Amino acid sequence: MGRPSNKEERRQQIIDGLKAAMAEKGYEKASIQSIAKAAGLSPGLIHYHFKTKQEILVELTNQLSQTSKDRFANKVESASSPIERLYAYIESALELGEGSDPEAVTAWVLISAEAVRQEEVRTLYQQVVRENLDLLTSILTDVKKANALDLDNKEVTELASLILATIEGCYQLATTSGELLPKDYTSKTLKRLIQTHLGSSTNG
Repeated sequence: MGRPSNKEERRQQIIDGLKAAMAEKGYEKASIQSIAKAAGLSPGLIHYHFKTKQEILVELTNQLSQTSKDRFANKVESASSPIERLYAYIESALELGEGSDPEAVTAWVLISAEAVRQEEVRTLYQQVVRENLDLLTSILTDVKKANALDLDNKEVTELASLILATIEGCYQLATTSGELLPKDYTSKTLKRLIQTHLGSSTNG
């Protein structure tokens, strides 16, 4: 029997190479040469596995979305109530430590910028936002029911949107502010703000 194909391994190296090159140079300046260098491959192999840089970007977008889902799935396993599920979502999105990836955060911010310019990337980005908004809305609806909160459906959707926008803003600041902001402040601060908004009945 012949050796198994290393196609998927090479494709993954290239996707990781784009992520690393974007973190260092931004998307526009992440050339095929710089991607190849970060991946430890020749430029010819990049072209063999992907027709365009945008094709690599699309694959990276899909992977970052799946990684985010996986991190939430790991965090939510120990949640025993709707509010703990909400906190698990926030922690999976914002906490540093195991599973966090600063390069991925930078890449996601740059992907959001490319979504303004590239229709295919915009469609993918909007799909990810929609999925996260639906998930947050579902979790918050359960929080509302479990704690008998006086919120209508519109207010639940607005709060879900605000949480998601806050997370995206935290990514932007983490990418651009350097050392100006304290480390790992975002998760605990956002949870405190939610407690204040929803009331003391959700503190547990």
